[in-house]
Amino acid sequence: MVQVQDFLSWFNNYSKAASAKNERRMVILSGSEPWAMSLLHSIDGIKAALSTDTKQELLASSSLAQCLIYGDSSVFPANVQRKRYRDKLGSESDFIIFADSDFTIDAFAGLSGTLKAGGILFLVIPSKNDKFENSLFFKRFYSLISEMSSHTVIGESQASSLPLCSDLDSQLKVLATSTYPHGCVTQEQYNAVVAIKKVLSGQRKRPLVLTADRGRGKSSALAIACAQLMTAHKHDEFNIVITAPDAQALSVFYRQLKQSLISAEQQGNTITFGKVKLTFMAVDQLIRTPIKVSLLLVDEAAAIPVYLLEKLLRSYHRMVFSSTVHGYEGAGRGFTLKFQKVLEKLCPQWASLHINQPIRWREDDPLEQLVFDACLLNAELPTLKTTLAPQSLINDKSSSVKKTDTLNTTDEPVFKVLSAKELVADEASLKQVFAVLVTAHYQTKPSDLQLLLDNPQVQLTCLYSSKKNDAEILAVALLMNEGKGNGVSDADVRAIKNSERRLRSHFLPQSLFSHCGFEQAFNYKYLRIMRIAVHPQIQQQGIGAQFIQHIELLAIDQNVDFIGASFGVNPELLSFWLSAGFSTARIGFTKDKASGEHSALLIKGLGVKSKQKQQSFKRNFYQSFDYLLLEEYKALTTELVFFLLRQSSQGDLSTLSALDIANVQAFSRGERLYSSCCYSLYLWLKQDLLSETKSHSTEVLQQSLVLVARLIQKHDSDSVCQQFGLTGKKMLNKHIKGYVHLRLNTEIN
Repeated sequence: MVQVQDFLSWFNNYSKAASAKNERRMVILSGSEPWAMSLLHSIDGIKAALSTDTKQELLASSSLAQCLIYGDSSVFPANVQRKRYRDKLGSESDFIIFADSDFTIDAFAGLSGTLKAGGILFLVIPSKNDKFENSLFFKRFYSLISEMSSHTVIGESQASSLPLCSDLDSQLKVLATSTYPHGCVTQEQYNAVVAIKKVLSGQRKRPLVLTADRGRGKSSALAIACAQLMTAHKHDEFNIVITAPDAQALSVFYRQLKQSLISAEQQGNTITFGKVKLTFMAVDQLIRTPIKVSLLLVDEAAAIPVYLLEKLLRSYHRMVFSSTVHGYEGAGRGFTLKFQKVLEKLCPQWASLHINQPIRWREDDPLEQLVFDACLLNAELPTLKTTLAPQSLINDKSSSVKKTDTLNTTDEPVFKVLSAKELVADEASLKQVFAVLVTAHYQTKPSDLQLLLDNPQVQLTCLYSSKKNDAEILAVALLMNEGKGNGVSDADVRAIKNSERRLRSHFLPQSLFSHCGFEQAFNYKYLRIMRIAVHPQIQQQGIGAQFIQHIELLAIDQNVDFIGASFGVNPELLSFWLSAGFSTARIGFTKDKASGEHSALLIKGLGVKSKQKQQSFKRNFYQSFDYLLLEEYKALTTELVFFLLRQSSQGDLSTLSALDIANVQAFSRGERLYSSCCYSLYLWLKQDLLSETKSHSTEVLQQSLVLVARLIQKHDSDSVCQQFGLTGKKMLNKHIKGYVHLRLNTEIN
């Protein structure tokens, strides 16, 4: 067994080597926690954090800024809350102790980004643990470690020998540092400072998006630029506001700002220099009560819901968004894919700048490489060589899915189900699969890879360009087997019914049971399409719809009763799923924190009985939809409400009486006031939205939306006028009257 004194002597040299090489390393302590504690307790920088007895003392400990402890261990006193580890992003640490029986990879990846150069991450794991030994994800993780000599595994039962100090000494190589203006460390960081300052001196509504992987000096660049601006405007009424998901994430920013502006005064989260003030404000406060600011900075923007970023963008005119984009936080792709679309719409002349070179550690840092490789954060999307031309993917005449133009390949594209073992054995395919998933979805996290490799309920399906060995992946879907036959007991169902527990891998039956009143939900088998992604190069070609058809045939072969999906709902996505034969069973009452959209649950029955149930779900949804629009669904967009109403059934609508028809006609001729016949107009509009003669032109759609907002969503006239650019109530009523008159004449003709 390794002795404490031997370990300490070895560790001191190991740590010095990491510092000299400007890199971070990991030490795995494989054995009992008391044994690991005895070793770690010998390190001065860790001892204080480990020895603290109370929470207050823990918070007051000066060593806490250097040592983060995460996990569920009773031996190691965690100072990072399990669900709040993201609060530490943007801070720095010298040591991390990760002692988590679940090995929460999202927390591991996120916290690793806080470690400074020369820092050590200690991963404490039991020497024998079925959970780790049976995990393909962890086996792959462990094999990656074995290929990287900078990381070390120390076992409790191993001999006392440790890596020779001479081996470590021979690796020492102090890196030279360069100095750029304003204390910048790299040319890229200096360029970022210049770009940030230009946001203030240039034209309004031209925000800057500053992106990089963690450790590239984004927060420091923000602070250096602020120091320059505050110095230049110290005699002016000048106000800078910075926001972030949490004030704790700005520790690096504030420390750099104090270094760059030594004489500034700080009180709480406000720094004053002359007449200039820099203040931290929470995102919701900035949105709820917009204020006048000279410059607004948004740090860690990828961890803020996109819909909130859009609200900030609409309220403030000189902004900088700083974001980590390589996925530690699990939201980086959302920032890249979704928010940039918002920028194109609202601020088409926005600027972007990406910092590549790391500052807080050297390039090719061993810990960063391990996290990137283990979590596939650096999986690059390959460029497809396949060209597009008219050709059907499959020849199933019984398909209800309309066939469209798709890929021109000499061989017919192939649908495959891949096992986790096949993926682990083929690293190239694993990277391709994950790259497609990450690019197409903005909420992909490191734990999604863990789910893919370790959850026995998960199936991975791919569409390949051909049967050849060098075939390209065209589309990927992640499927979850749920419900009957997947380990749900009667006791589980009773606990769900009594709101005592929720099952993690049974979303569809659980939601249908709890929210739709389907008491027999767990008596059926489900295949949930968790993720479906088509390579971006060939999207909008009908491939996704055809891929769904393959999945449906797979589900039928596996005797599945329902296939379903849940996603942040918008008209475009909803149209895709409805065209594949799914119907809406439920829309969630609250917005998703990441997408800012309500989640929709769509279902498709595959047998006679389940198809009848699908129609029942749809009917029940629409029966309550109008009522819920006044409360739970009042935040739905008018475009989405319009689209949903267009999918309702004619038979579920109230029949127009002769009086209703007369009221609508009289209103169109100007013989009746809006208020005296608005209920008849409401009934008529719902019928009109389902009319097959309705034109789908953009102009008619826009006219329809005004009536949907006023009559069905029941927004007040001022809100509707503001929403659609109408000058007032008189113009609004004229618009409604004109539309009704047009539609009545269309029906007559």
